[in-house]
Amino acid sequence: MGCLSGFAPLPLLLALAGAATPALMLPLQAQDLVGCQLVDGQLSCVPGVSADPQAQISALRQQISADLAQESAVQQQIDGLQQLVLQGEAVQGQVLQAAAVADLLAALPPQAFHWYRRTPGASQWLLISGASGPTYVLQPQDVSSEVMVVVTVSTPEGGANRQASTPLGPVRPTP
Repeated sequence: MGCLSGFAPLPLLLALAGAATPALMLPLQAQDLVGCQLVDGQLSCVPGVSADPQAQISALRQQISADLAQESAVQQQIDGLQQLVLQGEAVQGQVLQAAAVADLLAALPPQAFHWYRRTPGASQWLLISGASGPTYVLQPQDVSSEVMVVVTVSTPEGGANRQASTPLGPVRPTP
């Protein structure tokens, strides 16, 4: 083995040494472990990483489980937004409340809520400046208009899921 200089992969060294049977190679392929490598014939692992393959598999399974639980919680919020409704009366001065099944909206920050109005005859919805959070008090400029809320939730992939309520209105003036 004098022809080998420097580092040679463990399976190659074993093959040259005559131990090329898969049964003998399997437990010795530790350099393939996540966070571990073979250095000068010794298995060296990043601090906090176990050299035991079963321990690494267990740690990876725990991380996957935690990631799936977090993804599930986000998906539940997204699913709950699909049932977004406005509660309240379409009368100037009345408070409108965005509501969803299981009150998932309570966990969302105020900036997740975007309130819009559409005046009669208009084709576009206009963002109501200064309106945020799950409630909005109808203003004089809302009279005769329709009002809706759009809630935005970030997805695990870095995108956003938006859900709009059914429009409410036309808003009536205070009696």
